[in-house]
Amino acid sequence: MGMYEKDGLGMFHGRLVLLAALGLVGFAALTAQLGRLSFLDGERLKADAERRLERLAYEPTVRGQILDRTGRVLARDRPSFDVRLDYAVLSGVWVEVMAVRFAKAAHEEAWGELASEQRDKLARSYEPFLREHLERGLIELARVADVPLADVLERQAHVVARVGKIAELYAGFRMDQLEERAEARGQELTDELKARLEAQARRPVAEQERPHTVISRVDDEVGLRIMQLAEQTISFEAPVLDVEGKATGTRVRVELPVVPGLSVGDARDRQYPYRKITVDVDRSTLPGPLKGDGRGDASLSVTVGGTLDAIIGRTRRGVYAEDVQRRNAWLKSNADAQHVALAMTGRDEDRGRYMEGDHVGHTGVEAKMEHELRGLRGVRVRRLDTGEQHAIERTPGRDVTLTLDAVLQARIAAAMSPEVGLTVAQGWHGNIQSRRDDGLPLAGAAVVIDIDTGEVLALVSTPTVDPDDPIGSATRPDGLETQDWDDPRFNRATSAIYAPGSIAKALTLVWAASRGEQQLGERIACNGHYLPGRKDVLRCWIYRSEHNWLTHNIVAGGDLDEPEALKRSCNIYFYTLGSRLGYDRMIEAYRQFGVGAAPLDAVPCAEGLLGRIPRRDKDGNPIDIPPSRTDAIMLGIGQGPVAWTPLHAADAFATLARGGVRLGPTLVRRETPPPRQDIGLDPSSIDAALEGLWLSVNDRDGTGFGTTINDEYVRYFTAPGISVWGKTGTAQQDATLTKEVRVAPDGEVVWDPKKEPPGTVTRFRPVKAKYTHAWFVGLVGPEGGRPKYAISVMMEFAGSGGRVSAPIANQVIHALQEEGYLPRGSTGERG
Repeated sequence: MGMYEKDGLGMFHGRLVLLAALGLVGFAALTAQLGRLSFLDGERLKADAERRLERLAYEPTVRGQILDRTGRVLARDRPSFDVRLDYAVLSGVWVEVMAVRFAKAAHEEAWGELASEQRDKLARSYEPFLREHLERGLIELARVADVPLADVLERQAHVVARVGKIAELYAGFRMDQLEERAEARGQELTDELKARLEAQARRPVAEQERPHTVISRVDDEVGLRIMQLAEQTISFEAPVLDVEGKATGTRVRVELPVVPGLSVGDARDRQYPYRKITVDVDRSTLPGPLKGDGRGDASLSVTVGGTLDAIIGRTRRGVYAEDVQRRNAWLKSNADAQHVALAMTGRDEDRGRYMEGDHVGHTGVEAKMEHELRGLRGVRVRRLDTGEQHAIERTPGRDVTLTLDAVLQARIAAAMSPEVGLTVAQGWHGNIQSRRDDGLPLAGAAVVIDIDTGEVLALVSTPTVDPDDPIGSATRPDGLETQDWDDPRFNRATSAIYAPGSIAKALTLVWAASRGEQQLGERIACNGHYLPGRKDVLRCWIYRSEHNWLTHNIVAGGDLDEPEALKRSCNIYFYTLGSRLGYDRMIEAYRQFGVGAAPLDAVPCAEGLLGRIPRRDKDGNPIDIPPSRTDAIMLGIGQGPVAWTPLHAADAFATLARGGVRLGPTLVRRETPPPRQDIGLDPSSIDAALEGLWLSVNDRDGTGFGTTINDEYVRYFTAPGISVWGKTGTAQQDATLTKEVRVAPDGEVVWDPKKEPPGTVTRFRPVKAKYTHAWFVGLVGPEGGRPKYAISVMMEFAGSGGRVSAPIANQVIHALQEEGYLPRGSTGERG
């Protein structure tokens, strides 16, 4: 027995020791946690507590402006704010809810003993006092906003009526659904069930749970005053009533917002002042019949719109998840911007973060430069314990200056408008089989680059979206063609790619000479076709039946040197150079001149096509087909596996004019100039190319000199006091166009009127063929000086590059003169 007691006592002591040990462990853990909270997390917890004693109000910022190179404002914010009140305030629900709170607080001890009817009666007794306070608040709001109180009350009644109709509509719809479901479950629609269902159907709609605008579009100054009013409270003594609603003589101190439910929303608009510009086009500078009524000196007033839309882009209201992700990634990669954005007293919050309803850059420069244009909100901080207030002023977004000249852009766009006639298919534009039918509008683009800086002065795409009818003008004309080539929302200057055609011959020349495949001064014969014994393929453009099978050797009186080959645009000459260079080195040539890279980072740009696209088998797997010798030959004349944008073309000629130094075009002015890259061109080859480009537009035998229109010979370039170097080009494009054609009884199209069989009729029908895009790319400068600007013009399915695009380039030069970029020179046309 004694032994049993001893063992029992030992077991008890052992358990006691174990419990004590566990208690010590728990106490140690608790002590450690307290230590961590006190020493390690103390500052964080203290900061959190401090934050709970602060109330923050954010002031909207102003988005930066977009300017052109002269300082014209192309995009700006119109600061405005919407003044809003909670729907509960507008509908009177706030008064009812607050009356219940007052009654319950004033009668806290007796509240639980009161019957439901007594509580309702007591609460209603406080409603007049609260309604009077709300009325005084609306009077103060109207005073601060400087609007008639009647306008605010009228807006209040309108909102309540509209939201009431919405709520009734949804309640009826929900009630029908709930009753159908109840019947489907076999439930009888008793009065009690209907009452329960109606309570469910009448749950609040979204419009009943959000604030509504009562004063629209107040200016910046008024908006800030109302923001301050929204933060203000008023403290006063309110009477305490008895259960019968009579004053007891006791008063209690109450603090309420001066204007309950008041808030201010950012309603600013983004304005684009230069969306429409009116300019005059001098008809005397137009070719032949486009001069108009014969007076010669008459001007045509043209209003152009939307010419900058594709570049500047637009903003949208509403924030997407990817917007937040891009913002956070940008801050992480930009330490200076992060430091400024997070500069808040004791807080680590981005003042530029996206909030509901924000404007966000959606397209164009507005999207690409979003982080620079977006400003930082102001913050007003009020301490709840002390009433102390301080503010961090808002930081407006940074202005972005483009290299474009808005008026120069408008002048070029006006010259390319259909009403002038240069961009309407004409009978003298070339073979009808290779272009659109007469009278149809032509789509295209024009680009101007400052050679010394690489800055883009103009970036025109036509047609444009009509600013007054953005939806209707985006509709493609019926029956024009089966491909979507005419969409005005498409920026042809930067995003459409086309085969270069003959404009690339100057690049082939300098690359071949610089890589030792052409000895300068070496002459090459043109016998009309490149392959011996094959007169049907790889022919020169002049070697055709309509030219009586001429060759350049015949018309030039011998083999051609470099300038002569460029002047006459001899295919055989450049087939030869392409073959000598081979596929890889031809591809490298185009790559060095910028093809295969997006020229600009401020707007979406096509990189261009470089190299053969792999074919695919029936299962969709790529088939590796090695490049052929024919690919290299075709690349020599700007055809084959290569395509670029009009911006690429102007950039390439600017590189040529700089002696082989590539800057890359720029659209946004930045503090640091673009990097310079010497692509290694032989200076003597550049001189030979420039001589050929000069002869092309200044020698009567050059393809860019002039043409006959209505039995009158017309020079393409007429600007006095200006030197022009340039190259025309016609680039083939497989396409299907709806054309007016003559169709024989067997359904075949008859192109030659002399060969029409009996029964041939006129029909409109889709015709698939190789059509030609019309190019002109050149350099211009003061007479006797060096080139200052590179110009490219491309018109889709237009025919001859000389007859279509060269006269447009002439108008670009006149526009440069009008805006002071080139001297005007002497008066009168050049002969």
